[in-house]
Amino acid sequence: MGLSGTTDSSVYEGLKDVLQRHPIVTTVAYEPDSIVKQFLRAQIDPSRVVPLTGPESPTLDIEWRFVEDEPYYRIHYADSNTGFNCGWHRDDDHPDLGPVHFQYAHPVRGERDHECAHFKKTIPTEILWIALDRLFEKRIPTLTNDN
Repeated sequence: MGLSGTTDSSVYEGLKDVLQRHPIVTTVAYEPDSIVKQFLRAQIDPSRVVPLTGPESPTLDIEWRFVEDEPYYRIHYADSNTGFNCGWHRDDDHPDLGPVHFQYAHPVRGERDHECAHFKKTIPTEILWIALDRLFEKRIPTLTNDN
């Protein structure tokens, strides 16, 4: 983590609300604490992830910054049980892929990749809802299955 730029507390409150409403999320907290609020960390119910994981709860870190009016964000999932991690990043790390990219790493298989990504929506809470749907319905099942 560690995007540059400024945070907007109303944006973070909206993102926290989205996470708290999602059925796979068990808890949401500001990291490193409620004063500094660098990012949000959601604990994920391992028994609701497909394919099943556990016993440790995977995490989902959400960081949202603004440089002038331009948003920069990370929506990043990490499973300490398997080492698998993935997420959408809007940053300057991969300019060849455009403003937003999806990346994943599957250390057990030695797989890692980055690809261009796009969200039609522009409101942070809408982007997060879409990302959560894509993550738990498509990305994790597709990238972590054993077939």
